[in-house]
Formats: sequence, structure tokens, C-alpha cells
Amino acid sequence: MTIRTGLLFSLLFLLISGFQCFAKEIQTSTDLLNEIAQASKKQVVLVNFYASWCSPCRQEIADLIEIRKTFSQEQLKIIGINLDENEETMRSFNRDIGINYETYHDFQGRISGFFNFQGIPFNIIYGKNGKAVYAQSGSIPFEKLSDLIEYGLTK
Repeated sequence: MTIRTGLLFSLLFLLISGFQCFAKEIQTSTDLLNEIAQASKKQVVLVNFYASWCSPCRQEIADLIEIRKTFSQEQLKIIGINLDENEETMRSFNRDIGINYETYHDFQGRISGFFNFQGIPFNIIYGKNGKAVYAQSGSIPFEKLSDLIEYGLTK
């Protein structure tokens, strides 16, 4: 891990001490950062900020569900960060739409505030080397998303 990557993870840890997650294998913000750091050494990591009330997010999530089926767990880790006001809305939405990847509830906006993006969906894709290969607001069409993941697998 480079000094820059280590610094980023350290800053994220400080900013998300109140970050609440809902996954069996990840219980704390430290666990989440460790998961991202470990995964980015061997696979592409896609972090997607979304909300149930966001129409472009809903359309993109359908593509993310398909992308999850296209790439193996060894190639790709998808982490969804939900920006809804309460956890029950998130859980209900995730269940109804059939999300097949890890999701977390950013109930205090600490993660989204750190990235300071202007709109959702917002996606960050990290290559196998741990460096961001894409970070932008707006939906990513399926073909471009697939190409970005393929690119990330080579870096």
C-alpha cells in the first residue's frame, strides 16, 4: 500500500467513526476499511453511493446486479453506500430490488461528505493496485461499467 492510499484509508477511518453498516462479516468502520484495503490488492472494488428515491440510481442498480453476476467474487467487490434517511427504507428497498452485493447505510453522511460529490449515483472504481480508475457522479452504462472493471483488473 502506498503512503497516499494509507493516508486515504486513515482519513476515511476518522471520518466514518459513526458509519453504520449492515453486513454479517463487517461490523465496524475499521472492518469496512480493512475490507476495502484487502480487496483492492487482489480485485477491483466498486463503491456506489445511492438512495431509494433516486431514479438514476434505481436504473444503475439493475446494471450493478447484472455486473455482480458477470464478474466473479475474486474479480470484483461491489460496495453500495445508501444515503436514505433511515435504515428500514434502505433494507426494504434493497430487498425489493434484489441487491446482490454488500450495502451500508451512511446515516450521518460522513462518507458522502468526505467525497464531496454533487449528485448521485456516484461511483468510485479502484483497480487491483488500489488506485482509483474512475470517480464520477451519474449513472455508468452497463458496457462502460464492464469496460472499467476489465481495465481495473489489469491495473
